[in-house]
Amino acid sequence: MKLHAAIVVLAVLSTAAPAIAGPVGPDDAAAPRIVIDCAHPRLPPQHEVGALLGQHNIGQVYASRAALMAEARRACRRHDARPHRVVFERALPRSSEARRVADNRRSD
Repeated sequence: MKLHAAIVVLAVLSTAAPAIAGPVGPDDAAAPRIVIDCAHPRLPPQHEVGALLGQHNIGQVYASRAALMAEARRACRRHDARPHRVVFERALPRSSEARRVADNRRSD
């Protein structure tokens, strides 16, 4: 099930310190990100979900937050990989070649 095209679900399998992962650049620090702890899942604040998904409608954000939590629960319950945390981040921007839209205007 695709939750949202702009979200990449990453299951973090270890609880390594963030310093081990490498330096955090200025772009990484500003990127919206939601981390769900599988041992103690909590609803993320609606403003964080809205920032992550680029949504401003409170009804959409509420529904998206419920969908994020359902996806996190499924990821936490997988038997093949038991993650400690589930991380939701924005997907990397696609190249301009991948974002082409058909031009159906007449050239008359």
